[in-house]
Amino acid sequence: MIKMFKYFVFVFLIFETLIADVFKVRINDKVEVIPAFYEARTLYISLPDFLRLLEVDYTSDTLNGSFLFQISGYTFKFISENPFVVVSSGDEVKIWQFPVEVISGADKIFVPVKYFSEVFGRYFPHDFGFDEKNNLIAVSIPKAVEIKRPKFDVYDVKVEKRTNGYLLRIMTAKKITDYEVWLGRDNWFNITISNARVDISAFKNLSAPDLFGGVEVIPYSQSVQVSFKLKPKIKHYEVIADKESTDILISLYINEATSKLEDVKKKFLLDVIVVDAGHGGKDPGAIGVYGTREKDITLAVAKKLKSLLESLGVKVVMTREEDEFIELYKRGQIANSNGGKLFISLHCNSMPYKPHNANGFEVYILRPGKTEDAIRIAERENAVIKLEENYEERYKRLTDESYILTAMAHNVYVKNSERFAEILNNEAKKGLDIKINGVDQAGFYVLVGATMPSVLIEMGYLSNPEEERYLRGGTNQWKIARTIFNAVKRFKEEYETSIAN
Repeated sequence: MIKMFKYFVFVFLIFETLIADVFKVRINDKVEVIPAFYEARTLYISLPDFLRLLEVDYTSDTLNGSFLFQISGYTFKFISENPFVVVSSGDEVKIWQFPVEVISGADKIFVPVKYFSEVFGRYFPHDFGFDEKNNLIAVSIPKAVEIKRPKFDVYDVKVEKRTNGYLLRIMTAKKITDYEVWLGRDNWFNITISNARVDISAFKNLSAPDLFGGVEVIPYSQSVQVSFKLKPKIKHYEVIADKESTDILISLYINEATSKLEDVKKKFLLDVIVVDAGHGGKDPGAIGVYGTREKDITLAVAKKLKSLLESLGVKVVMTREEDEFIELYKRGQIANSNGGKLFISLHCNSMPYKPHNANGFEVYILRPGKTEDAIRIAERENAVIKLEENYEERYKRLTDESYILTAMAHNVYVKNSERFAEILNNEAKKGLDIKINGVDQAGFYVLVGATMPSVLIEMGYLSNPEEERYLRGGTNQWKIARTIFNAVKRFKEEYETSIAN
């Protein structure tokens, strides 16, 4: 009976840590409730809901996990699954690190309220306090500066003539997400806006005789439908996110030229793959127990990989095709100048002393290293900069703080880097008969310079005699190249399908 009681107590405690909680925000005398939950004894709140109560505009990119807002002239930038917060104003940049990561879910971003309050309260222009005991944030805003809501959420509409059509700008006082756009029969272009206060007169009084033959506005209880009778034949239309405002932008294309959307799709095709054979020339890289040089293995696999990738009809760019020394910063330049869409850097691992039993195939993406092994490996690979002329001057800006900024800038590519690394790891499990150590993250300088999805591959350990023999074998080199090729093929199909959709 006692054991059964302990079991129920244990289950209850586990359940209690996961259950959604109530978090209160008091603005002056008004109290509101926003979504919150506990994760590992840390209370998280929904940042979008909190900012909505303060009537602070924000922008979010769910694909790349970024979230930005401004207060008091300072821009806050959060990245999901990342503990760093960048607060900037002009040339002033401050990086704060939470003890835990920001979490994303349900199309929202959640922040640890205790640590968020410590940072946010420093910049908020009015009284701000966090009551941890009562799960409450209290804000006092002087009446004279309280934000007054505009009369209409949608207050004006304008038409701009463009070389390939027209731009319809629907001007909004806040971000509108609940709307629908479609091209109907007989060249009627329709817009329905729901759950927003719309100034109907702005649409009724819109004058664009070259574009519209008439405008119909139909108000409903929770929405407004606006229909435009278009004079020219529309070839294509596109809804565009305006980075500088909350306005809704709609491009109407009327000529035979390829639309902007199609041009963008072509730009994002995975049609240029950069293969980087690590080390080379005066930099041999790691040396195996039997004298195998890392630079020879990486070049051999790179050449085999290139021949396979070319069968996909893509352009393959090699950072080196012979035994030559290429500086780390130049490898990124080669990738960028050739319009690279995916950067693959090939390496072999090694321990500080040999022989050593450490072994396995590993994939890395660019982020500050989490484990001692990842940091050690990055330090070894980065040490090659000492062979470059004037390396102190060239790399001195890669301090801890600026490196974090650079790594966060890569978050525009990190989701795709993570996805490719995941696919590659799965292909390695199927295609290689050596240990697969999984995906990790570390601060490799060679990945910093490549502005595209990128991974660094440690194909095996030269400090392990058995794995050194494996890496020297031509058949095994083809296996590794085929594994990477299969991963690129899968990633390319998945990536280009998402772009097309």
